[in-house]
Amino acid sequence: MEQQHENNQQPKKRIVRRRVRYDRIFIALAIVIVFFILFFSCTCSCVKCVCSPSDGEETSSTESENTTTTTESVSGTSVSTTIIGIGAGDASSSDNTSDSQSGSSMMLTENEVHAGPLAVVNANHQYTFPSNDANLVSVEANRSSNYTVDNENVMLDETAVEHLNQFISEFSTIYGKNDVKVESAYRSQEEQDSKFANGSSVFEGGYSDYHTGRSFDLCITPEDGMQSYYVASGDYAWINENAYKYGFIVRYPEGKMDSTGVNPRAYTFHYVGIPHSYYMYNNNLSLEEYVEALKSYPATSPLQVDTGDAVWTVFYNELSSTGSTAVNIPTCQEYTISGDNINGFIVAYH
Repeated sequence: MEQQHENNQQPKKRIVRRRVRYDRIFIALAIVIVFFILFFSCTCSCVKCVCSPSDGEETSSTESENTTTTTESVSGTSVSTTIIGIGAGDASSSDNTSDSQSGSSMMLTENEVHAGPLAVVNANHQYTFPSNDANLVSVEANRSSNYTVDNENVMLDETAVEHLNQFISEFSTIYGKNDVKVESAYRSQEEQDSKFANGSSVFEGGYSDYHTGRSFDLCITPEDGMQSYYVASGDYAWINENAYKYGFIVRYPEGKMDSTGVNPRAYTFHYVGIPHSYYMYNNNLSLEEYVEALKSYPATSPLQVDTGDAVWTVFYNELSSTGSTAVNIPTCQEYTISGDNINGFIVAYH
């Protein structure tokens, strides 16, 4: 009975209700939000400092001879675009700007005006074989399986070969043809002198576009073995109509003898790069006419070129009378610089 009484007398447990401190939760959340705001602000500031050198900062032309690779989509095909010229760079941040005056200043010499894919070489403008120009490679050793080469000594600029592979491979895929052949390409001073002397070339040594390593001739070698120079007819018209999408132009187009000084040659192509090839093709301009037209587009009033995948800004920077020219390069954007072999530099960026 006593045990039963004790059990009956046990105190009842108190139910403790804890109050939720919403004020503490709000404080904690506020601290977290402030932390993230500070973190991202610091990150953005750091990126901007890395990508945006102060105005007036100079970059040596030696550092600018690097090669930059990007990827562009051309007619549903991924095209690797390697930028080569006097100076080249690529975007390291999404902090884009449309002001071509912002960024750093690259000092270029008078000798460097002769280098680049837009260098005009003709009877009036001699090629000086600058050491920082084309990176020559064997076409035979680097070509795709969709075309052939005259011999293993045929040389072209490496970037031109890369684009040529993509270009002719696309043609072969569409039409099932593998009979395109690369004939003449880079020529040294001595080789061109010899060809001019024996009458096999109309170009005098030193004044041949083949010296640049970016010009070449195309031939067609059908199964019957009757080789002939390329003519833009039938299925092969596709080559002429689409070359610009891969950075190529017809070097001596129809109706342009007044500017080029050479009779039309549908089979001679020259790599100028994108976006220049787009603008020249869409506006029916020879290389000489394009470079002359660009002189009306300084950095303060540049040309805009829409390639479908991007809108490029292009401007002309005249060579300084002092011999060293400060060329403004854009901040955090892909850009190219080429001399015109006349009196200035051409900058393109997007």
